[in-house]
Amino acid sequence: MTHGNWNSRVVQNYQQTIRNKVPGYDLIYEQMLAIIRSTQIPEDILIIGAGGGQELVTLSKDYPDVRYTAIDPSHRMMALAKSRLNKSMKHIDWYETELANVPTTTPFDIVTCHLMLHFLHEEKKELLLDIGERVKEGGLCFISSINTADSRLLSYWQQHMRNNGVPDEEIETFSSSFGKTTHPVSAEWIHQWLQEAGFIKIIPYFKSYAIDAIVATKGALP
Repeated sequence: MTHGNWNSRVVQNYQQTIRNKVPGYDLIYEQMLAIIRSTQIPEDILIIGAGGGQELVTLSKDYPDVRYTAIDPSHRMMALAKSRLNKSMKHIDWYETELANVPTTTPFDIVTCHLMLHFLHEEKKELLLDIGERVKEGGLCFISSINTADSRLLSYWQQHMRNNGVPDEEIETFSSSFGKTTHPVSAEWIHQWLQEAGFIKIIPYFKSYAIDAIVATKGALP
């Protein structure tokens, strides 16, 4: 779950650069919040890849009293998340590690896993099956990730970055990361693994170049 080539300079400027790099970045989270508002009154939320803090910032505005479990192996990114939060938030359990190292407790109403699945190589299916064990019946799982390495689509995305002032050096680093630290997997495989994990309804809710976001509902237990 390592954040690949993200160095300390990128982390410090994360909030400025991520929006220049990912078109519609805020919509991933705003639309997630709209879906939750229409379907859930959550009590427990698990955030996988919580570094940066965007999920916590977005969700805490509507759900300040929810119990949050925030997981990320990156010390710098976790520190950034903590720095962005309202100090009055008391119900956050922080785990600077991988999900597999976090003890299984009461299942969660909602699990989020945004913009980190593509940093895994062989462990994607294992992670999704683990998530399935941690979601309540009727609970929701939100996932966004890079799901294709199509060269034409990536060239469009790179031009978008140039249009928004992303330095050529960073664009080149992004391009060269595929097959090294960035490992896309097709949406079809993600759907299949989620079904194996017990999710019965999988709905796409956002797409931007090579990034797709879905929401999945956990089915009835046997």
